[in-house]
This record gives sequence, C-alpha cells and structure tokens, in this order.
Amino acid sequence: MDASKPNILVVDDEMGPRESLKMILNPYYNVYTADRGAQAVEMLRQFPVDLVTLDLKMPGFSGINVLERVKQHDPDIEAIIITGYGSLDTAIEGLRLGAFDYISKPFDVNHILALVRRGLERRNAKAQLRRVKSDFLSNISHELRTPLSVVVGFVYLLLNQVIGKLTEEQQKVLETVYRNSEELLELIDNVLWMTSLNAGDANATTEKFDARDVVNETMKRYDKAIREKGLRLNVQLGAEDIPLVSDRAKVERVFHNVFNNAVKFTSEGEISVKVQPSTHRDNVDFEITDTGVGIEQSKIDSIFEPFHQADNSMQRSYSGLGIGLTVARRMTELIGGKLSVSSRPGVGTRVIMSFPSLVAAAPLPIEQRRYG
Repeated sequence: MDASKPNILVVDDEMGPRESLKMILNPYYNVYTADRGAQAVEMLRQFPVDLVTLDLKMPGFSGINVLERVKQHDPDIEAIIITGYGSLDTAIEGLRLGAFDYISKPFDVNHILALVRRGLERRNAKAQLRRVKSDFLSNISHELRTPLSVVVGFVYLLLNQVIGKLTEEQQKVLETVYRNSEELLELIDNVLWMTSLNAGDANATTEKFDARDVVNETMKRYDKAIREKGLRLNVQLGAEDIPLVSDRAKVERVFHNVFNNAVKFTSEGEISVKVQPSTHRDNVDFEITDTGVGIEQSKIDSIFEPFHQADNSMQRSYSGLGIGLTVARRMTELIGGKLSVSSRPGVGTRVIMSFPSLVAAAPLPIEQRRYG
C-alpha cells in the first residue's frame, strides 16, 4: 500500500458492489474491503481510515451500527452511504449520524469519485482547521503565561513582605490579586496541556519519586483556600516512601486537577486524600473523596468532555473552562494509568487515579493526619 494515498474502507455484504467500488477507487487510493459490519469495526483498529463507503442495509451488525462505531473511533472519518433501496429515510438516518453524503445503487462512476474526493477534502480541511486552532491556542497561551508568571512571582514577594511591610488592607488586596492570578495561570496551563495532547506532543518521561511528595506539594498550594472555605482535610499517607516510577509532571497535573475540582465543588464538609500501593498490581493509587455537590451517574462520562460541566447552569457559580478533568483523564491514559469516578448528587464524589510503576511495592501501613 502507498503510504502517501488516503485509506478507503468499503463495507458491503454484496460482492458485486463491493468489488466494483474497489476497482473504481483502487487507482487513486488504498482500498480495503469488509463484507460484514463486525469485520469493518475490527479493521478500524488495524490501520488509519480516512473515508468509509457503507451499505446501511446489511444483516447482523448493521451499517447504522458500523457508522456509529466509526464516528466513536474517529469523528473526522468521512462516510458515504451507499444503498440499493433508494430509501430517503435510510439516507437521512445516515446523515443524522454524521455521514458526509449518500448515493443509490447502481452508482455512477464519476459521481462516486467526486463524492469521495469531496469527502476527503472536507476531512483534510477539518484537520487543518484543528491544527490552526491548536497552534493559536498554544501560542497565545505561551504569550499569556510568561508575563503572568512574572506577576504571580512579584505578588508572592510582596505578600511575604520581602520588599517591604504591608498594611492589613494592602495584604487583603494583594491576596485577591494573587488568588485570581494563580487561577488564571492554572487555566492557561491546562490549555497548554490540552493543545499538547491534541497535537500528540505530550510524550511521557519517567523518573523515580515519592508519590507522597505529589500530595504534599498540592496540599501546600490549597491550604489557604481550604481554610477559607472551612473544610476539613483528611490526608492518609504511608509511613514510609511510596516509590513511583512514572512521569512526575503528568502525575502531579492529574492529581492537581482532580483535587482542584474537589475543592471547587465542595462548599462544606470534608475532602479525604489517600495514597497507597495497589493491592493487586504494581500500581500506586491516589484517591480523593469529597462531600461536594456530586454528579448523577448518567452524567459522569460528560464531565470528561472538554469545555463541559455536568450541569451547564453551574458555570455561573463555578469558574473554569471545564477542561481540567479532560486533561487529567487523557494524561492518565497517556502514562498507562486509569482514572475512575463514582458519585452521588448531594453526597459527594470519589476519584481513584491508578498509575503503573516499574517498582513493585508492598502495601504499607497508613498514617493518618487530620486538618481543620
């Protein structure tokens, strides 16, 4: 197969149309064929597909099911519906699920070639737009982060009265500036991570570190916010080192983003943090439990979608772009881990982040510390 050519997957249970399409498209594209829906879905995992031609009326695993799986696998894969029934309802159903266009059997050669060409042009245009958006977000975020980091640094020096004494009123004003600057810096960092993940630039590096240090650094950062909200903080760490060989920066970002959400959505009660080696594999588990607003079970998956909150009305009450958990899950998966959430509205949320380590560690006794 020519790597410079787009890959077309032809899915049809009838040999005649399937082989005809292969013959028509072969001079211009890499063409793969599947005579069953299940086979087509399996082939999506074997090579990158740019466009699918699809007969919706197939026995067993139907064309509609295949189209749904195609869009779940990669929403940018274009699909052309080919039906021998001339049914407008069938074609409309395919378009509703994201198909690019449809054509009836028997098809015209020039027509199908034109449709495929236009479908691939649309796929390329969407990819180019995504790259432009990603580059813009990355560049503007970098440009914003540099001066903002300087502002945060100098405000920190002023707050700690390194430059000179402050009055009580000046202290309060600077604390507000510092808190909001840190929040803005946090948003920018998540945008930078998101653009890196989307561009495939967020490679994982490994080093050995104590997993407890990740928790302690985050606790220091949120100590004031937790005290201001009157929350209790229950931290359970091992009495000895918990070695973890992983990408420390990404583990820290994941834990930080999840803990930030716990603080943000908990107005009263307690936040509990536990870190320990997993009992059934060479992983280290970070667990955060809060008594916050909680999430309905049916909406848990939606909180990992970028720029989304479980309840859009919350956006008026809780700040943020809604990408913290998106970044957390994708980073966890990038370094081979797993992030799971359980929650109940009005009761709270529990998040477990499990990271694989190259170091096998036996479970350690838990040492409890309580704050608040």
